[in-house]
Amino acid sequence: MSDGTTIARPYAEALFKLSLDEGEKFNDELNFLATVLQDKDLNLYLSNPTVSKDKSKKLVLSVLPENFNQSLKNFFELLVDNSRVVFFEEIIQQFHNLENEHNKILEAKILSAFELLENQKDSIKKRLEKKFDKKVVLSCIVDKTLIGGVTIIIGDYVVDGSIKRNLEVLKNSILVN
Repeated sequence: MSDGTTIARPYAEALFKLSLDEGEKFNDELNFLATVLQDKDLNLYLSNPTVSKDKSKKLVLSVLPENFNQSLKNFFELLVDNSRVVFFEEIIQQFHNLENEHNKILEAKILSAFELLENQKDSIKKRLEKKFDKKVVLSCIVDKTLIGGVTIIIGDYVVDGSIKRNLEVLKNSILVN
């Protein structure tokens, strides 16, 4: 576990608790703030130690709409005050993980050598939903280096049924013997 993950966790948990109290508009505004903070030039400015924390706050708050969620404004100011803006992306990632866990949603990445047909996606999705007892959201990516088969990635859980992996296992067993 990296230091960024450890630092981001309590902020993500606080943000998640806020989101439960605030309603649906909260997520839209959080996404807007995340989009603003993804700007590379702004990140350079915010991470510059010669720029005062007040200037950093004023700049970002000036970009936000007038009726922007006050709790999110306060949250951003807290990040600036504690020099944690650099961890915002990790905070958002952990926030989404908490949100998915709360809503019993599982994000699965499917790597395949060729574009999967809709019935194949549906079959994989149904099996994963049955196995994990959660709603599954698929993200399908074509990776021609796999040669054939699929690799399923769900967090740290990986099922590698690719031909590439099978060839590697065969090669290693031949080299060992």
